[in-house]
Amino acid sequence: MSAAPDLGLAASLEQAGRHADAETAYRRYIGAEPQDPVARFNFACFLRRRGRLEEALEAHQAALDLRIERPEEVLSNMAVIQAELRRDAAAKMLLERALAMNPGHIPALYNLALHHEEYGDVPRALMLYRQVLALNPSWHDALVRIANAETVTEADGEVVKRLRRALRRSDLAPLARESLHFALGKALDDCRRYDEAFEQYAAGNAVSRLRLVRYDRYAIEQGVATLIRSFNASRIASGEPMSDAPLVFVTGMFRSGSTLFEQVLAGHPRVTAGGEIGYFMRVPISLDPADWRALGQGYLDYLKRSFPGADVVTNKRPDAFGLLGMLKAVFPNARFVNTVRDARDTALSIWFQQFDDRLGYAADFADIAHHYRQYRRLMAHWKGLFPDSIFDADYDAYVQDPRGVTERLLAFAGLDWHEGCLDFRANANRVRTASVTQVREPLYRKSSGRWRNYERQLAPLGLDFGD
Repeated sequence: MSAAPDLGLAASLEQAGRHADAETAYRRYIGAEPQDPVARFNFACFLRRRGRLEEALEAHQAALDLRIERPEEVLSNMAVIQAELRRDAAAKMLLERALAMNPGHIPALYNLALHHEEYGDVPRALMLYRQVLALNPSWHDALVRIANAETVTEADGEVVKRLRRALRRSDLAPLARESLHFALGKALDDCRRYDEAFEQYAAGNAVSRLRLVRYDRYAIEQGVATLIRSFNASRIASGEPMSDAPLVFVTGMFRSGSTLFEQVLAGHPRVTAGGEIGYFMRVPISLDPADWRALGQGYLDYLKRSFPGADVVTNKRPDAFGLLGMLKAVFPNARFVNTVRDARDTALSIWFQQFDDRLGYAADFADIAHHYRQYRRLMAHWKGLFPDSIFDADYDAYVQDPRGVTERLLAFAGLDWHEGCLDFRANANRVRTASVTQVREPLYRKSSGRWRNYERQLAPLGLDFGD
């Protein structure tokens, strides 16, 4: 006689990495207990973790249909999935449904605040973040978002006081402490308390280094050397073109203006901002032209599926400059917008920003400078092979002459002049990067030459950017 189905077994199998067996266990349990809404909910969460988002939505809906307790949790999960699928209107509706059922459901409040912030409605977002804190003063993510979304004007004001008070807690998780240090640094920078701001950023980066992957300078140098050695004109010519469309890729160092220039382009009626499309980042860079066809066709299929009816979709991946040789081979008419900015401002802005675990160089100035040199080394190689396909979009030049830079950028992208590109902040595009607030300001001049505020701290480091 076979054992009775066990929902706990499915979770244990997943934890052990036996995903196929876990799915079998989930399905077996649901087959035996089809009226158990918790099983449907747990299975939906499993499917989401496996990247099967449409199936996860169906399983969540099944849990709702079975009248699961606390349906607001299910609706909030579904909203997050819809946002991942770029169905923002559906996500917003689900969050509002969750709050109609339970106005104090913090995850729905917080995610709705994020939605409003990313669409440019900062006052509405701030109101919702403050509602979150009123319900739970220890929900530090909301406090961090407030500090980053508004310009803090008082170094002894409420936001700074709350950040300092939160940092005094001894039970903070490392990631929460890290986030609070960065937020306090930003608030003090707003107040022009630069020495204190630098100290807070240093404290945040000290915590970051404990979780970031180790940055291996030698491995990075060897990887760049391999790309330079492997990608020459004949190797690129040996690839099979998959499309002659003028696909647009925005690349460069992080924090060098990529969000701004993507939004400038998205001000054109022919352009859709794709944001940070991770398609090509999920697989190692292949040096074999035989692999490129499937990758190229897969990307075209992804664009058609994710942006139906779109004409030109921008792909903003600041970390994708190693892919340009392969992309040029499969998309011969591709345009590469290389965002550039004063190296000191770029380095400082990276060091002032939290990143995910993969950016091992982001918490150390010397590593940032090293990575910058390798980026420049590789970009020089690509420019030597296909200079007409690369446009240096200069952030500092744009600040001084937005019309002139925009005219050149649009001409490079094969687009007619459109006045709306100068007023891109009025766009309804969702911005889901660290620049979410800055990119919507009238013109973010204060970031150009920002390094001078920290010249005393930077001078002893003797940073070498290879200029």
